[in-house]
Amino acid sequence: MEFGIYCIGINYKKVPLAVRETAAVTESERHSLWRSLSAESAVEGMVALSTCNRTELYFCGGKESVSKTEQALAQLKRISKETLLNQIYVYGGEQALRHLFVVCCGLDSMILGEDEILRQVRESYGAALREKTDCRMINIAFQGALHCAKCIKTETLLSKTAVSYGTLAANQIERFFGGKDGSVLIVGITGRMGQILAKNLYSKGIRKITGTSRKHKAAAFESFLREDIPIVDFSKRYDYLENADVVVSATASPHYTFTSEKVRASFRTKKRRLFLDLAVPRDLDTDIAALAGCLLFDIDDFKNMAETNNARKLKEADKAQEILKQKLEETKKNMCISEFAASESERFLCLKDKKFGSVFYLLKERLSGSQFQALVEAMETIEPN
Repeated sequence: MEFGIYCIGINYKKVPLAVRETAAVTESERHSLWRSLSAESAVEGMVALSTCNRTELYFCGGKESVSKTEQALAQLKRISKETLLNQIYVYGGEQALRHLFVVCCGLDSMILGEDEILRQVRESYGAALREKTDCRMINIAFQGALHCAKCIKTETLLSKTAVSYGTLAANQIERFFGGKDGSVLIVGITGRMGQILAKNLYSKGIRKITGTSRKHKAAAFESFLREDIPIVDFSKRYDYLENADVVVSATASPHYTFTSEKVRASFRTKKRRLFLDLAVPRDLDTDIAALAGCLLFDIDDFKNMAETNNARKLKEADKAQEILKQKLEETKKNMCISEFAASESERFLCLKDKKFGSVFYLLKERLSGSQFQALVEAMETIEPN
């Protein structure tokens, strides 16, 4: 049985950051895409996953739904369909289902086994539930993938040794300081990435931290950090550049938080400075790297760091793959039962009333020897009343 679930997307493996930035799907774009596709009954359900490393659309429908979704996405992003097709990958049926499991479990991430993707998948699916863009097959697929990821998290050490971007950034800052004292300016400190970074720096004993936030988001900052880390208004960010040795920007802003020209004008002394851009789209003007004494890293620069860390976790990844294989099979069975019960409801009810013997010999004719043996062995475990 083929499942009518599909995935189209791009990720960090083949597409550079500059392209991923343009492909990111915002909340308003997600709503627009759903209205467009549902209006012409192109898809039955859809979940949009958009992170710094990937943008993926999971949807259900007939084979024509793929072409219609590609066309709608190309129109949304104002590019030709030919350009879009040169950038994306397309999975269908069991391949799409397996890809969802692999992504959700962190096995397709730049940082192998990272926990952040699980939260992002959960939130994307939650948005589909709230906005009623889900469907029967979407629900079975995502609930199965999320359950699988939870099992891997609790039964292996994969996520326990995973390193988030916040941790990698903190390690980079620690190396930059080289044991000396230094000050850090975190733009967007009240966001999730900003808070993860602040916690990591705090745990390393790096306490000279200043954060910026827009006024309406300042209350979101965790209280134990707020007591030690001053938070200034985002509009005053350039005023704090001179004293900062490290500048980190991790916002959801569609525009640059720092431009090269204004950064240069803010400097009064010459010293080495580290700029880290943890946002997609990028927060920092790339010309900052050309300023004297300035080093600039963005998300893609963390790839080599992540690969080194990933090598240590391959053993745990093997265990995770075994769990994934088992949970994927369970979900496929659930999808088969659901599809059969929905499309063949009368026949399903008829089978429930038939004597098992007639069904048993029908299965004997249709199943392979190993499949039928597995069925008989399963039946032998049933205790008589």
